[in-house]
Amino acid sequence: MLRGMVMATALLASITINAQDDDEPRSAGNFEPSTELFSLETLVVSATRTERLQFTTPAAISSLNQSDIRRIQPYGYQDLFEQIPGVNIFGGPRRIAEEPSIRGFADEQVAIRVDGARQNFNKAHGGRFFVDPALIESVEVLRGASSAVWGSGALGGAFIIRTSTGRDRTGGRDGLGLRTGFGYDDNGDQWRASVTAYGQHGSFDWLAGGVVRDIGEDLSDGGGDDILATQDEIRSGQLKLGFQPDLVQRFELSYERFENDGNNPTNANSVATPSNLVDRSTEREQTRFSYRADDPENRWLDLTLTAYDNDVTTDEFRLIDQRIDRTDFQTRGIELVNTAEIGAIAGNPVRVTVGAEYFSDEQSGLRDGADRPQFPDAEVDYRAVFAQAEIDLAAGWSLIPGLRYDDFQYTASAAFPTRDDNQTTPRLALGWQPIESTYFWAEYAEAFRGPSLTELYADGVHFVVPLGPGQVVINEFIPTPNLEPEHARQVQIGGRWRADELFGTTMSLDLEATAWRSRVDNYVDQIVIFIAGDPTFDPITQTLVFPGITTNRSVDARLEGAEFSASLRHRHGYLRADATIVDGERRDSGEDLASIQPDRLAIGAGLYFLDRQLTVGGEVILSRARDDVPEGALATPGYGKTDLFVSYLPSAGALAGLEFRLAVDNAFDKDYRIHPNGIDQPGRSVRLSIASEFQWLN
Repeated sequence: MLRGMVMATALLASITINAQDDDEPRSAGNFEPSTELFSLETLVVSATRTERLQFTTPAAISSLNQSDIRRIQPYGYQDLFEQIPGVNIFGGPRRIAEEPSIRGFADEQVAIRVDGARQNFNKAHGGRFFVDPALIESVEVLRGASSAVWGSGALGGAFIIRTSTGRDRTGGRDGLGLRTGFGYDDNGDQWRASVTAYGQHGSFDWLAGGVVRDIGEDLSDGGGDDILATQDEIRSGQLKLGFQPDLVQRFELSYERFENDGNNPTNANSVATPSNLVDRSTEREQTRFSYRADDPENRWLDLTLTAYDNDVTTDEFRLIDQRIDRTDFQTRGIELVNTAEIGAIAGNPVRVTVGAEYFSDEQSGLRDGADRPQFPDAEVDYRAVFAQAEIDLAAGWSLIPGLRYDDFQYTASAAFPTRDDNQTTPRLALGWQPIESTYFWAEYAEAFRGPSLTELYADGVHFVVPLGPGQVVINEFIPTPNLEPEHARQVQIGGRWRADELFGTTMSLDLEATAWRSRVDNYVDQIVIFIAGDPTFDPITQTLVFPGITTNRSVDARLEGAEFSASLRHRHGYLRADATIVDGERRDSGEDLASIQPDRLAIGAGLYFLDRQLTVGGEVILSRARDDVPEGALATPGYGKTDLFVSYLPSAGALAGLEFRLAVDNAFDKDYRIHPNGIDQPGRSVRLSIASEFQWLN
């Protein structure tokens, strides 16, 4: 019912034509092609928890806004981030399995926050992106060790996702607005629809949005073969209420819900077979409260309080034998952060940010109603305090020291003792702007990740594989409750240069380069030994049983790389290029790490016509092969693919207020895989969408 209502409402509203009558609603505004991803004038907050110009922030940051997301028309998060250097989204093409990777650090080694709330869900072969891209206002990707700012899990960096508010959409004016959208993707016969209503009335503002995505057929890869068991349906919704009694304070309450249903393999990043298919249902609910006090007359007060409850539940019904698995994962947290301006150095105020955070992860698993040792009942509690100073010195120099202390405690079943641990993670960043057009920076930072509950305590049978008549392999988890926290020490240096009137023209050019190296202690490496010993004969089943084990070990690793970005912008178009180089190995043996992403080059271009109402562009992704992997690990061949798009957003006439978009992903139908995925990505996908946004503002 919800799916039908959302799709019907979106379709009807999207094809409404705006009549030329003063009593009719007006378009939400002319389209301005986004340059946020390419411009270093963007304001960013992910590196310091405070607003700073990206150009003079000593960190590697990329950002996307709503215009970027709408232009891309993403099938999933891999589409969204493939042009950002150092970033990889693997686990697809099944959207429920998409996992983040930054600079070779993957999944739980990367922090994800949505409106300040941690997204810590951890389940083997399960994704962590539970917000539909259509609901996102902006995303910042912070690359590099970031635990001094974001705590456990930020070894590779962080995704800082912000969703819209009613006040964002109205621009701070009283009134109402409505945005609707409808789209179709021919690969998989996918339909998508969205409706967002919002408003502001004096001190109050609100926003309610819903999105439905439905893949009706299995996706096809570039070779024309079906990617089996890729049909699914996603429903995502959000409600936000805001209250601003004055210019200083804001209260906000939000509720989000995400649902995914589909028949997929137990490991959603594997080839589907009759024996591994499950009817999977995933639900995520997040409730969040926040309070902000920012008094321009009192520079001691810029305070943010965020409290949240984030619950993810998955139910898996295995079709071959009707086995039922239930997985519950809950994250609760509260965080208080304040920034104050105290004193001055060289005439510049010093900003000091202090904060405290508490959060807990709690998980439980059932199999056919009984405790499931593969996902055991366990809990971890974190308590942290942190401090940072932003100091602008003379002659263009600036300094940002930071320090965070985390104390955490694990609790599991009676078979494992309670465990306490702590970590201190410092950061020191130095910036220098010798002239307005040039900026250099260097940073030393440490980061850590406490082992996940499953890594520590998983037990029981991992998988069973028949070898032949009367022979079987039974692979079992071996718990590793003494795993040490992963700890990274990172050095990175970078430089930026810009020219706003290149060669005396209206063209502008931005250049950026970053080089980095991380030394990681206790890097968690999972080992799967298919057959680990001599077989035994089971007289009850009359079967010869070969034992296997799955366990974790800690190794020391080295990762290093470089990133380069260049963008040329003109009022008639843009040209950009982004390159990523990554390498990693074990420090003790020199053996390559299996999951490191390949080197990649992304080249994009676009042209504006009809006073920037019409944009035509494309992007080429070139990825090197990743064949320097450990023996037995999956290698990935190199590939190149091309994406094209056309956007028409008329600002006048009968079509004003409508948005028409066409995107062709993988235009030449190339067969390729995202490393270290086990299955191919979709082939050519033609995506069409129509949307409208009208406002009734005072």
